[in-house]
Amino acid sequence: MNFPTSIRRYLRLIFDIQEDRIRYSKEYLDDLHRQARFLHYPGSILGIFVWLGFALDTDRKLHPEFPELFYFRIGLSLICTLFLALLLIDRFQGTKFRGKGLEWAYLLFLYLLNATAFFTGRIADDPNYVSGLQIVIMSMVFMPFPRRALFSLYSLSIFFFLTSVLIYRPNLSTSQASYSMQNLAISYILAFFSGFIVERYRFSNFLSHYKILEKNREISENMEQIQSLKEKQDGDYFLTSLLLDPLIAKKTEDGPVRIEFALNQYKKFVFRDKEYELGGDYLSAYDLVLQGKKFKAFINGDAMGKSIQGAGGALVLGAVYNSVIIRSKMDPDSSNRSPERWLKDCFTDLQKVFETFDGSMLVSAVLGLVDEETGTLYYLNVEHPWLVLYRDGVASFIDPETHFYKLGVGGVNGPIYVRVFSMKPGDKVFCGSDGKDDLVLDEDSTGKRTINEDENEFLRRVEDASGRLSEIEDRLLSVGRFSDDYSLLSIEFGKKESNLFDSERFSRAKKTALSKNFESALRIYEETKRTRPYSSEDWKLIARLEDKIGDWEAALRSALLALDADPGDHELLLYTSLLTKRIYSKTKEVSLLKRGEELSEKFRLRFPDHVKNLIHLADLYRLQGNRNRAQYLLKKTEELDPGNERIRELRRLLS
Repeated sequence: MNFPTSIRRYLRLIFDIQEDRIRYSKEYLDDLHRQARFLHYPGSILGIFVWLGFALDTDRKLHPEFPELFYFRIGLSLICTLFLALLLIDRFQGTKFRGKGLEWAYLLFLYLLNATAFFTGRIADDPNYVSGLQIVIMSMVFMPFPRRALFSLYSLSIFFFLTSVLIYRPNLSTSQASYSMQNLAISYILAFFSGFIVERYRFSNFLSHYKILEKNREISENMEQIQSLKEKQDGDYFLTSLLLDPLIAKKTEDGPVRIEFALNQYKKFVFRDKEYELGGDYLSAYDLVLQGKKFKAFINGDAMGKSIQGAGGALVLGAVYNSVIIRSKMDPDSSNRSPERWLKDCFTDLQKVFETFDGSMLVSAVLGLVDEETGTLYYLNVEHPWLVLYRDGVASFIDPETHFYKLGVGGVNGPIYVRVFSMKPGDKVFCGSDGKDDLVLDEDSTGKRTINEDENEFLRRVEDASGRLSEIEDRLLSVGRFSDDYSLLSIEFGKKESNLFDSERFSRAKKTALSKNFESALRIYEETKRTRPYSSEDWKLIARLEDKIGDWEAALRSALLALDADPGDHELLLYTSLLTKRIYSKTKEVSLLKRGEELSEKFRLRFPDHVKNLIHLADLYRLQGNRNRAQYLLKKTEELDPGNERIRELRRLLS
């Protein structure tokens, strides 16, 4: 069919059909096949098991009236099992069942997306299943599909969903169902535009290998068209800002820990007589429960690039981080992880996603968790500006050190450091992008600007504003103007200070213990147990005293109570882990080794190069029969302390 030139030009603009896409379509498709091949084995194995729990248990409980749901679920396992068998045959027999690569991905998502859409449409009044469809929709964004295939699959799934709704007519008149349908619509819109942006970056990276010089020439030629395209560009900005807005969320309840946001994106634009802003800064905060404890999970990120490029990075960051939060709330295994392990896994998930962009999309960020009961702050600083503590009217940096490169920097496999800081009642911690520091102090007639280089300037403005987030921005603007996106997140620990600590009792008990009279020191606590509760310092001393008299089981119980009250005590964490191994040597109770392993792994995430803990952890794995893990840890320890006799002793035990 022949379209007029103006219509063809308009269609090419909408669908971003460049000549280079046509010219290099075969090479680009081969590259997509190559990327898809890497997903064959893990994707097939995951597909076998991912729905079994629902098929065999959850679906029957939630929807016994819908037995056909079992066959939808088990169908995915059968398809993936068949393909895994074909892969093995292809590997050992040299057949071509595997195809070029994308065939498997098409088949899998054709079934996964459309089957999910169809059975979700039948029970569309159940928000749990609607959220499951949303997860499937968003997961497809990161598959190496051509844009046409991506949009076709989404369109087909919408058709199956609507068809199922029309056939089975679920009750969508409730407020809950209406809310779910709106979220589903947003997911589809987000998936369409996120897929558009992600695929666009993927193609750009591919093309750079072939035509760097040609690309530069095209950019120069297109500069003349920028003005005529400005209106359409503002429309793109507007749509991108709509996608980003719902991801910048603060979904936290009132409590001892209060989180506030301030966001001022540098790029301002007007669309339909209203002003909007767009940039690469990202903020988010959620309530989270880990191991039965309430936490505030937060993130502050700064994506590389200006306006639309930075916003693309913020979109990806927000989509992945929100998926991690959703998984943590829905998956019991994820919610049973320690704060240190949760942060490590979150960082790993984000890093893997951004590595796929081959350095074209980098993000600095701070990921954190705050224990609502104790005010303990756990965080990872990924080449982001240092955190600032405001305490008693004085602002200062927390841990002015960075251990990571930006998200998306590949080829770096160093240890992961989780930092821990104990907030006191009344403390405020600020986390912000470099926009708060990069102030334009002066600008001459030639346009040359003087940028602030004093990192302590922000500290002074925090003190001037008395730590009030709403006033800090005004104080900064009194010094200069912003040259970049500005985002600032404040964390306030407002819990009243506990009066449990009895200094007189503690001093008496400690003085008695120093005279080696440990039982008398314990009696001091026993005599006042009912009238004066114990503080964390008391529990720590009690644990040491019980250890001294040989009651290791009681010492372990006391040490664990002390850790609950003060999770940030690194020394106590390692001591408690060591104590579990001593008790194991006496009782041979295997569960003690698992408890010690968990505590030692938490300590390792805080101090990856601590030799004593690495040796202890290797020994725990040895006692559990995990020889490979023990050997790996010993190798790491030997690099840090080659002459350690304990390492040689453990190697002899392992061999």
